[in-house]
Amino acid sequence: MFIDEWTWDDAPVNAELWEGQATYRRSLEQVANDVLDAAGTGLDARAFVVGIPLDRDADVVVEPARGHFDRTIVAQSTHLGTRRFNKLLRDDEATENSPTYLAALEARTRRRAVADKLDAAARAGSRIHFVGVGVTVGDHTVFPVLALQEDQWRELPQLPDDAGDDFLTARSFQEAVVTSVLDVASRELDRQIPGSIVRIDPEFVLRSAADLFVSAVVARTGQELAFGALQAFDAVSAQPYEGRAGKGSILLSPRGADGIETVMSLEHPVPIGRARSLRKVLELSVGDLHLLCDGREVYGLGKVDPTAARDHTFEARIAGNGSWELWDDDVPYLRVDNGVAAMPRELLDEDEFAVTVDRVFPDVSARNARYLWQIARGALQQPHGTMLVVHPEAESEAQRLLPQAYAITPARLGPEALTAATGIDGAVLVSPDGKCHAVGVILDGLATGTGDPSRGSRFSSAIRYLAGAGKGAMVIIVSEDGKIDLLPKTKRRVRRATVQRAVDRLVAAAAEGEDGDRFLRADKAVEAIEFYLNQEQCDAVNAAREEVEGRQWDQARVRRQYIPIAPDPAMDDSYFVDRAHDPDATPTP
Repeated sequence: MFIDEWTWDDAPVNAELWEGQATYRRSLEQVANDVLDAAGTGLDARAFVVGIPLDRDADVVVEPARGHFDRTIVAQSTHLGTRRFNKLLRDDEATENSPTYLAALEARTRRRAVADKLDAAARAGSRIHFVGVGVTVGDHTVFPVLALQEDQWRELPQLPDDAGDDFLTARSFQEAVVTSVLDVASRELDRQIPGSIVRIDPEFVLRSAADLFVSAVVARTGQELAFGALQAFDAVSAQPYEGRAGKGSILLSPRGADGIETVMSLEHPVPIGRARSLRKVLELSVGDLHLLCDGREVYGLGKVDPTAARDHTFEARIAGNGSWELWDDDVPYLRVDNGVAAMPRELLDEDEFAVTVDRVFPDVSARNARYLWQIARGALQQPHGTMLVVHPEAESEAQRLLPQAYAITPARLGPEALTAATGIDGAVLVSPDGKCHAVGVILDGLATGTGDPSRGSRFSSAIRYLAGAGKGAMVIIVSEDGKIDLLPKTKRRVRRATVQRAVDRLVAAAAEGEDGDRFLRADKAVEAIEFYLNQEQCDAVNAAREEVEGRQWDQARVRRQYIPIAPDPAMDDSYFVDRAHDPDATPTP
C-alpha cells in the first residue's frame, strides 16, 4: 500500500487544463486498480495527470496538486526527450524510416523521458512511474501517469530489458496491463473535448495486455511478424483430440537455436493458426519432448539441453480444457483460462497450507503437519486431476464409505505408492498423521447451494462432503487443468501491527477531512483486511466512516451509505503471524 502524504508546503495552486480533469484522474486510478486486481498482480496504483507546457516558460501542471513532485525537475523532461530522440536519429540512421515510425519513436522517447523525470522528482516513497501517450490539450502536452510501489513491482517476474527494439516494451504481463490501461486513458484525452471519465472493460484490457506480452515474447525469439500466438495457444488448449484434452508444451525457438536438440523435423511445418492440426501434433509432446515453434509455425520436435547456455527458454505449457501458461525457463509469467488472462498463481502456497492445517487440526504435531505438506506436494505432481481428503476419523470414515472406497491397511505412502493411489477415480483418504486409509473414495454429501458450478464435479463434491459427513476435514483438489483448491478456504496470516496501521490511517484521513482521495485509499485498504479486525478496531472504522458520511451530506447533500462492520466470528489469534505478545500488537478479543 502507498503511504499517504500530507500536502507539501510548496504545493502549487493547480491549473485546470480542461473541465473534468480531477474526475478523469480519479476514474483512471479506480479502473487501473480494478484491472490490476483482476490480473492478480497484488499491485496498488496511484494515478496522476502531468501537463508539460508547450511554452518552456509556463508552469508544469500536476493533478492532484499536492506537491508530490518537484515541478522544476519534471519540466526538464522536454529537453531530455529531445536530446534522446536526436541521439537515436544519429545512432540508428532512423531518417530512412517512415514518418509514421519516426513519430511513434519520438512519442515513445518523450514518454520515457517524462517517466524518468517523475522518478527523480517524486518526493515520497519509492515509486516507479509509467506514462501514457502525450496528448495536446490547450497549451500543454498532457500525460496520464500510473505510479506503483517499486518494491512490490520488483517482486513480480519480468524479463530483462535486452530486447534490442525500442517498441518491445512488454517485459512482463503486468507491464503490458499497465501499458494497455494507459493507452485507453490517452485515447480518452485525444478527443475534441477531452474525457472526464476513463471507461475500461477489465476483461478486454487483460486480453489486450496478454496479446501484447505474448507478441513481445515471440518477437524476442527473432520472429518479426509476431502476431497470432495468443489465439493459437488458446485454440489448441481448448481443442480436444479423440475425446482427450490437449496437454503438452510448445517451445518458442528459432530454427537452429543453441541449446535446442531437434529430434524430429516436419517436412511440412504446421502453421499455428490451424488449431486442429496443431492439436494433433501436440500429441507428440510428451515428457521432455517439446513442439518447436518459431512463432509462425511448428517445424519439429526437440529437447532442451540443460547444460547449454541460453538467454531464454520460452515455453507455452498447454494444460487442456482452455488453460495454458507461458514460462521462461522455470519462471511462469502468464496464465490463460478460457481466454481470461491473469498472473500465474502459486499451485499451493505453503503458508496457506500451514494455516489451514492449524485451523482444521489444531492438535496436529509439527512433524505430522510437515508430512501432510509432503503428501500435498506429491499430489500436485500427478499428471491428471486428483483429490486428497484429510479426515480426523479417517479409519471409521473409510469403513462408512464402503463399498464406495477401497479400504487399505493404514500406512504412510511413498511417492510411487501415492502416484498409484491417485491413478484411479476417487479421492485418497488419509488421517492427520499422514497415514492412508482408503483409495478410490467416492465422497457423499447433500447439495448446499454453495460452490462454483464452473469448477467441475470434484470441487462440487468436496463442497457437499465438507458440509455433511466430512465436516472437520481438509480437502486438496487438483483439477485436470492444473488448478489447485484447498478447502476449507482460510485467510492468510498477517501482522497485528499491519492491521492496526491500516485502521489508524483511516481514522487520520477521516479526521483530516480535506483529502477525499486519501480517505478512499485508506478505506479500500481497511476493507481488504476487515476479517482481522477486533471489536475496538471495528468501532474505530465505523466511527470514521460515519464521520465522513455525515460531512459529505452536510457539504454536498451526497451520502455514501456504509454498513457497520463487526468482528468475524471465524477470526482468532491463529491468523496472526506474531502470536506471541508484541509490543506493537493490539489485543484481540
